[in-house]
Amino acid sequence: MPRLAGRLGDPLMAQLADSSPSQSSDVWIFANPISGKGQGRVIAQRLERSLSADGFRPRLFVEKTSAISDRILSEPARAVIVIGGDGTLRAVADRFISHDITPPPILPIGLGTANLMVRHLGLKWDRSNLGSEVTSAISNLRVRELDAGCANGRLFLLMVGVGFDAQIVHELDRMRSGPIGWLSYVPPAALALHEFTPQPMQVIVDGEEVWPMAPGLAFVGNVREYGVGFPVLPFATPNDGLFDICVLPCESRTQLIRLFLHAIAGEHLVGHGSVYLRGKHVQISGSRSIPVQIDGDPGGHTPVDINLLPFRVPFIVR
Repeated sequence: MPRLAGRLGDPLMAQLADSSPSQSSDVWIFANPISGKGQGRVIAQRLERSLSADGFRPRLFVEKTSAISDRILSEPARAVIVIGGDGTLRAVADRFISHDITPPPILPIGLGTANLMVRHLGLKWDRSNLGSEVTSAISNLRVRELDAGCANGRLFLLMVGVGFDAQIVHELDRMRSGPIGWLSYVPPAALALHEFTPQPMQVIVDGEEVWPMAPGLAFVGNVREYGVGFPVLPFATPNDGLFDICVLPCESRTQLIRLFLHAIAGEHLVGHGSVYLRGKHVQISGSRSIPVQIDGDPGGHTPVDINLLPFRVPFIVR
């Protein structure tokens, strides 16, 4: 994934250039052609026809976002439709933000495995009536702005994880050879569990050590949902100008499995020595290199420096 422009990590940057006047009738459609077992392109073409029939001027991009010219990015548009998973969504937003341009309001059509942003925004689509539902959403243009962050200079919209969950993501990335589903996570999860060794980490939030060098798992993000939707960050508010940070002690495989079951039940913060707080700047390091995941994709290894960005990303809701 492309890295953000260097100065985007600077909390003193006031704002990005605005490129999204609602008066425009242009609508850009970005589709991941392999999402949904190849349905991304089909859905994009279907929406292109529907939007044209309703008086909009759609422009379809079924290609890597890096291939799109900077000139196109700077042109005004009413909305951007993103067809794919959370990784595709982040890549499209990053393409704008890395050029200091605020994205037009984004409407995600989830075709990935988790689709956490679609779930968070409550966007449930009737595939048999998708064209009219999307047209209605873009016509009404109800916009919700969400916080965004960067981890070692890389944009994220949902959550950063450090530890076992990130190890699974790294293993999956190493094994995968095409589109993935939930069953794709089983082999990498089994391998990560087999090789799991508790790694001490240190967590510093806004300059204060909140977790000394001790084995644990760390999560930093803007939304409650994680994985299949269970609330790892149950008190997160995505537009409060703060990250929610959760650190859980984990010293063995047995404790790891217990934590997972407690997290599914929403009980991982009770009686386990966990730390939960809010902040804008998070630094996580380890006595050894620890895997990092960013919005469900590999994000390198510790140390990781996480900053809240001084702007919000607009999303269309219904």
